Order: sequence, then C-alpha cells, then structure tokens
Amino acid sequence: MIKEIDKLPFPAYDLFPIDYYRLLRAPRATNRDFVLPVLPGRGCKFRCNFCYRMDKGFRPRSKDSIIEEIELLKQRYGITYVMFSDELLMSSVERTVDLCEGFIKAKLNLKWSCNGRLNYAKPAVLKLMKEAGCVFINYGIEAMDDQVLKNMNKGLTTKQIISGVEATLASGISPGLNIIFGNIGDNRETLRKGVEFLLKYDDQAQLRTIRPVTPYPGSPLYYYAIEKGLLRDCADFYECKHVNSDLLAVNFTELSDDEFYQVLFEANATLLRNYYEKQYASVVNQASRLYLGRDASFRGFRQI
Repeated sequence: MIKEIDKLPFPAYDLFPIDYYRLLRAPRATNRDFVLPVLPGRGCKFRCNFCYRMDKGFRPRSKDSIIEEIELLKQRYGITYVMFSDELLMSSVERTVDLCEGFIKAKLNLKWSCNGRLNYAKPAVLKLMKEAGCVFINYGIEAMDDQVLKNMNKGLTTKQIISGVEATLASGISPGLNIIFGNIGDNRETLRKGVEFLLKYDDQAQLRTIRPVTPYPGSPLYYYAIEKGLLRDCADFYECKHVNSDLLAVNFTELSDDEFYQVLFEANATLLRNYYEKQYASVVNQASRLYLGRDASFRGFRQI
C-alpha cells in the first residue's frame, strides 16, 4: 500500500477530453457548472460488515495537495464544482474543519460534494462546510433500526442519524440518504422505517431507492454467508449469485426470496412515486412562473 499518497502525481488530465468529462452532473449542480471528481484520500476508518474494501487503514492527502489540484482544475478547465469521490472526506471533525478552513483561506469559491459520517455532522461543522462551498453530503445511513445498525457494525444510532440529517438540512446542505435492505436482522418493519425516513427527509436533491445488501467477497458479511451455508465461495458469488446490484445476491432475512422482492418493490414504488410527483409539481411551477409570470430568467426545462 502506498502510504504517502501526496507523493503521487495528479491525474494526467491532459490525456483526456476534459471538455466532455466536465459535463458530469452532480447533486445541486446547475446547467452552468463544470464538474469533475477529485480523490482526497484512500480507505476508511470504519468497518461496516458489508463493505467491499480489502485494504486496511485510512490514508488522507494533505490539505495543500488537495487545494493545489483544485486550483489547477479551475484555472485549466474552468471547473466550478468538485465531487470528492473518496469513501469518507468527513473522516473526523478535525480533518473536516481543517479542510474547510483551507478552502476558505485559498478563496477557492466553488461548489463541492463529499461522502460524510453522521456522527460528525454537527451544526458548527456543517456551517463551516457550507461557507467553504459544500452543497451536498452523501451519507451511508443503511438502516433505521438500532439492532440492524449494530449487526452491520455501522457505528451509528438512529438518534445520531436523525440529528445529523436535520442539522445538515438546517445548514442549507442537501443530504444524500442511502439505505440498503436485507442485512442481518432486517424485516418488513425495518424496511418500513427506512421508507418513512426517506420520505420525511427527502429534499429532491437526488432520486433515492433502496437496494439489497450485497456480501462482496472479502467483507465480513461474505464470510458470514459462507459460514451459514448461503454461499460456497467467490466463484459461486460472481458466477451464480451476483447478477445485478439491484437484485438479491444472498438472502439474510427470514423472508422468502419472493416475499423479499415483493416488499422491496412496494417500498421503491412508494419512493419513486414520491420523487416524480414532486418533480412534476416543481416543473409545473416553473411553467407557471414562465408563462403566467413572464419569467425572463427561465433557461429551459432540460437538465443539461
């Protein structure tokens, strides 16, 4: 493993048609934004039972190295939005604060999104993130049941999740709400609680559906599946079980496969209906402002 990743050169951006790549869309990006991902670190401090990561430890880049790469992207390619694409930019309160203060001091003046942890989502931290340009934080919530969270070694409680998401919304930052279904202890009731949570805190930044948990080889959940006779080996997983990430690979619940798919369909049908009904209402409101209010600032219904 490369420990001092600051010694690595920046990606060879000059070898790619960045004029095309920068049209990547991201949550809370506008039609005028140019977007690119930046990798500010490798690894993760936490050990969720379903996680696919095989390497151990967390290897962050320095603040100065990250800022230097962003300044290059701004100057050379006109980037106005950075997607921090590592597993966990918010690896601690201290690192998050240090990075945000660095962005502000460097006057980067651009939007950015990241992956975060809800136990670090404190009002003061979120306020500083907003000031530094953060518009979206993707959170791994995974379940809205304390026993299931404990089973998956998530290191979170439902109280922390609710508090952190409410603080994120209050700060003016959109939260990405990720929930999976089918881990050890999941059932119809835990799925219902997850759906209700997503409906309550949806701010329309992204379409969110619930996917089945997948025991990727190397994860603790993979070895649990083998121990319980639900998987034979790696070949069984890739050749027989894992055919699509939205379909069931291994059923850890007491539901039959048919029952599993039925409740997951009903849950996602509810979430899809909620999202598109709100999207329709929003677009009709735009049309009203345009035609009935003569809104000359309107720039078209298309997203890109």
